[in-house]
Amino acid sequence: MKNNKVKVLTIGSDSSVKGGITTVINSFLNYKFEDIELELLPTYIETNNFKKITFFFKSLIVYIKKNIKNDFDIAHIHMSYKGSFIRKYLIVLITKLFKKKVILHLHGSEFEVFYKNSNFILKKLIKDILKKSDLVIVLGEKWKNVIQEIEPSANVKIFNNSVPVPKYKVGLNDNGFNILFLGVLIKRKGIYDLIEAIKILNDSGVLEKYNVNFTIGGSGKEKEEIENKISDYNLNSVIDMIGWVDGELKESLLKNSQLFVLPSYNEGLPMAILEAMSYGIPVISTEVGSIGEVVCNYKTGFTFKPGDINSLVQYIEKLISEKQLWYEISGNCKKSIEEDFNEEKYFYKVEKEYKKLIEKEY
Repeated sequence: MKNNKVKVLTIGSDSSVKGGITTVINSFLNYKFEDIELELLPTYIETNNFKKITFFFKSLIVYIKKNIKNDFDIAHIHMSYKGSFIRKYLIVLITKLFKKKVILHLHGSEFEVFYKNSNFILKKLIKDILKKSDLVIVLGEKWKNVIQEIEPSANVKIFNNSVPVPKYKVGLNDNGFNILFLGVLIKRKGIYDLIEAIKILNDSGVLEKYNVNFTIGGSGKEKEEIENKISDYNLNSVIDMIGWVDGELKESLLKNSQLFVLPSYNEGLPMAILEAMSYGIPVISTEVGSIGEVVCNYKTGFTFKPGDINSLVQYIEKLISEKQLWYEISGNCKKSIEEDFNEEKYFYKVEKEYKKLIEKEY
């Protein structure tokens, strides 16, 4: 260890890639650790398949050189599933060949499905990567149970995602009620269910009565199909499609929203939910991944089974119409993030784990 600092090589997507994993990686890179030096080695970019493969193998050559030069102490590998698993499996093999420490940080919302649908050989490789990793990080209790069921010998620890806690807290006002969706525009995120729910609320007169507007922030391959659905339902006046958002625009949207909705079919622990709650925004989402460990009924929002559009409609109308309930849940959201999901506590825990790995306590 040079300068008595632990040198950690973070391996994951390029910063240009949109999504929650990039948000997590950037939070690591931007945090001011005292005794840790972090460097990013991106192994994935969003482009055509040929360029993706070329980019990965160039990164792999760089990685081998870094191992040979002993440029780092720990490889902190961020992984989801499918292609990400194949790339990261090769990296883990190389890392262990050079006898270095590996942290496998699992983000894949469909990792359990990926494992169950894999053939015998791929299942063996999945179990092998879990065994070879010195530490496997998961996003919640549900995911810990899933990974330990796949590979009981894996050293699994829960690190809930975290966010910086802004001083600002949203409130209700007379200018209307704004509902926000942030995410990739694909069926898995429940975007079509949300549009169906909006149609029901619009047809019943609820949106007009309470002056409700929806903002959909995101991009994806189904964007045009979603826009057509919105037009077919004559919902353009109540839905604003604004494309992918981050930075100052995201902050502005959060400051001006009273409800966050994410009716996903699969998730880990979405950063967008934690970001919304940090502003005191109640959340309506689904009982998938580790969301239920954060979004609790009548406390920080409401959860329902994926595809249950009627419950989605009822919960939206409930939080629109019951002001006292909204204020209680809003306060609980802010408090929950401050106490359990703030960056300071999270990265203090991360730094301790880095040091323990180097001290060979595992």
